[in-house]
Amino acid sequence: MDQPRKKRRARRGEPLPEGGILVVRGDLLDPDELESDARDNFDVYGFYGISVYAEVGGVDVDWIAGHKLRRAEWLVLFEVRHVLGAGLDLWDTGLSPHYDVVHADVVELVTRLVGCQHRLLRNVHYEEGGS
Repeated sequence: MDQPRKKRRARRGEPLPEGGILVVRGDLLDPDELESDARDNFDVYGFYGISVYAEVGGVDVDWIAGHKLRRAEWLVLFEVRHVLGAGLDLWDTGLSPHYDVVHADVVELVTRLVGCQHRLLRNVHYEEGGS
């Protein structure tokens, strides 16, 4: 049986955010959940990626928390330089301010991302079961 064709996740062609902060979707950095998300991304788009949002185009962490991540009780924030310094790529995918943190190897992707310097913030916009 033929393998289904992968969807193409279009890159926007934007430069990397400079000094911006990334917010990982999902509450805490659970390696099993991150690996599952990255594998799901591979199944759909053909690359291992973990979705994040970046402070770009006038969007800040507060807006991201309230509009994109209301179901996340905790926010994990990374500086772009730490993500790139860990040997990970940052792709401008989907609609801004969405990005994917990418690596060719799923285990390395998760290990390096979890090992990146980061900080946790409680999401003041958290709505249990919210949209």
